[in-house]
Amino acid sequence: MIQVNKKPLKPINIRPITPEDAPLLFDLMTSEKWLAQIGDRGIKSVADARQYILDKMHPDLHRKGFVNHIVIDSETKAEIGTCSLHHRDGIDGVDIGYGILEQFEGKGYATAAAQKMVELALNTYGLNKVYAITNDENLGSCKVLEKLGFIHIGYVELPIADHPVKLYELCIA
Repeated sequence: MIQVNKKPLKPINIRPITPEDAPLLFDLMTSEKWLAQIGDRGIKSVADARQYILDKMHPDLHRKGFVNHIVIDSETKAEIGTCSLHHRDGIDGVDIGYGILEQFEGKGYATAAAQKMVELALNTYGLNKVYAITNDENLGSCKVLEKLGFIHIGYVELPIADHPVKLYELCIA
């Protein structure tokens, strides 16, 4: 099994997202930071979040082979955010994504979630290269990616973004 970071990280578990996770997704996707750094996905209610899971997240498993996950603190069992693998239009490969509720930020959860997604891509799907995207203003996410060994390789324009975003790459030989 490939491990990206030898240093012990925050102990987390992940599980596939379900429609019952709509309240958590609503809180995450309507937070000021999510809206500023990731963008508005049209989520205005818990019902919208549930429909988003059904329409956008669950079909990805069948269309793209990946599903979004809920990040859970292994010790407290608190559900603290989401993480995922994506096959996005505009990126030539798989990229990781993660979002942590604001009250859990700065505690190592994003790094642990990102590492879980990298290890899933490498060990389960046999990939040797993984990408990640973020914007220039999201310094915390940039630090997470760099801590895990990702290298900023340029900018990319994506159909889901209204401006170019930073593209990071991690190669495991």
